[in-house]
Amino acid sequence: MAAESNGPIFVIGAAGSGTTLMRLVLDSHDNIAIAQETGFARAVLANEWVPFWEFGRWYERLGLTRDDLEKELAAFYSGLFGRFAAAQGAARWGDKTPFHVWHLPLLARVFPDAVFIATVRHPGAVAHSTRRRMRHPWGHSVRFWVRDTLELLHQGSLLGDRFVLCRYEDLVTQPEPVLRPLFRWLDEPWSDRLLAFHEVHSERGTEVEVEGATRSDRPMDPSRVNAWIHAMDEQRWARLRRGRVAALARLLGYVPDQALPNRPLDGPGGGTLLDGDGVARAIAVATDVRWKRRPGPSLANRELKAEDLARLRKRARGGSRRSGAIERLAERGGAAGRRALHRLPPDARRRVRSLRERARR
Repeated sequence: MAAESNGPIFVIGAAGSGTTLMRLVLDSHDNIAIAQETGFARAVLANEWVPFWEFGRWYERLGLTRDDLEKELAAFYSGLFGRFAAAQGAARWGDKTPFHVWHLPLLARVFPDAVFIATVRHPGAVAHSTRRRMRHPWGHSVRFWVRDTLELLHQGSLLGDRFVLCRYEDLVTQPEPVLRPLFRWLDEPWSDRLLAFHEVHSERGTEVEVEGATRSDRPMDPSRVNAWIHAMDEQRWARLRRGRVAALARLLGYVPDQALPNRPLDGPGGGTLLDGDGVARAIAVATDVRWKRRPGPSLANRELKAEDLARLRKRARGGSRRSGAIERLAERGGAAGRRALHRLPPDARRRVRSLRERARR
């Protein structure tokens, strides 16, 4: 179990995996205030490394160590979030930002008393959710689920009892068996009001529509567990049944064709939670997942160095040349123009057609 503390709580997980629902539940507790997505870990990273500068670790020029700086950063950000929590009458603060999966080591260092709650969800359901709400292509969403889940599990396995994972499907179909052990782990008293979190938020006057078009005034809806099944076709089923998607899904107790997990988690909470040590055990036997070859963070979630700026400038120059070529193509007609148009990627075809339509008007 997590050490007794009043430290911050970070909710993380791939986009579309139920992090907002978890935030709403936690935030309904009298002692806890979990902010909407702030993404502030990127700001912490920029505090440590000045973006696009070859001497990024500026604090060393003041004779400071990284530990010195991080103590100052902890005090600064804890003060900001602490005032936010105090305004809600809570003593304990937290944050929910899905892409913080890429900043777990940083957050764990800066806030040594912090704990981390991860939510995971069936990859088919995540892809359906992000496609519906964010207009992401289905295959693109599955790739991002793999990328973020690999990183989440790897980093969580290093955090021991400071990390706990729960499945969205378990939370919405059996909320009390999930939440009671979770709040014991947090060392926070239980309240039946947690199961009526939507009523708490309605009474508070919480904004009705929050992140990801989630509604704060609605209870957990078990029917949403199966909502993605009707959108599947053979190509999508095949994608879920192979490679890293299937291997990661099996590790978490999912099978491609079923909305609900087919086994409990091997950790505290009677099979509804998995701590960092449990994740480490699962990784050790998941030999079909290439953990050392997991994708790295995107440009937005790593130290931005001078060479990154040079690459971005080069890409921008290339984009300008491509833009000019697209505009020239838009002016062409006839069979040659149509053949050239069909060779373009979909986004470029749409732009050519838009330019032609604008010219006709």
